[in-house]
Amino acid sequence: MALSSLGACFRSTDKKIDSMLDTADGTTIYIGDRKTISLVKRVLALIIGCIIVVLFWWAVAEIYNQYFSYSLSFPTPAEVFLELGTLFDGKTLFRYSVYDHIEASLLRWVKGFTIAAIIGIIIGLLISLNDWTYEIGIVPITILQMIPGLAWLPVVMILFGFGDTSAIFIVGIVVISPVALSVSSGLRSVPKVNRRVAKMSGLSKLDTVIEVLLPFAILDILNGLRIGLGSSWLMIIAAEMVVGVTT
Repeated sequence: MALSSLGACFRSTDKKIDSMLDTADGTTIYIGDRKTISLVKRVLALIIGCIIVVLFWWAVAEIYNQYFSYSLSFPTPAEVFLELGTLFDGKTLFRYSVYDHIEASLLRWVKGFTIAAIIGIIIGLLISLNDWTYEIGIVPITILQMIPGLAWLPVVMILFGFGDTSAIFIVGIVVISPVALSVSSGLRSVPKVNRRVAKMSGLSKLDTVIEVLLPFAILDILNGLRIGLGSSWLMIIAAEMVVGVTT
């Protein structure tokens, strides 16, 4: 009993020693303190980076307004932040508050992304049924991925005109291909032995997809959704500027 207690004491002491680090000047830093210092450094780096961006913005605005401005002035950071403050304080923009504009843009973004993500997942599942469907389906998906989102603007304006439908379409069209490719890549990376075990266990094709294939490919699917999420957010800004929307 005494020996076991002594061993536990030594193990506890070893853990305490492992959690400390002696520096060159003789001071002792705990591992927890190192994590805190690392976090502080990251926050400081973020703040310094933002300050550099604002200073560069201010310098460009001052140089342009002083030497190159003819009819329109380049807004400085102070002017932009002051105007932004008045908007959030209740000033209307095109008859609507800034909160109404944010809500409308987020709604279009969510609609376009959700619809396109569902379509992309379904397409990815269909083209991954076997090698034959993959060879056929991968061609149009790859071509779709090669077309920039802004290149769809003339087509969208002809089909839907100006308004929310065009913006939602532009948002969604850039999401379908990365999601479909990620889903198909993840499903095709499932080892064949997993499929054979599922077949020998008597699972139906639907159960095999739900219980075997999707859990194995979930990381690829999430990666495709992440890429589509970023691309769609960039496109909602461009779409609202070009095709016009009604808040």
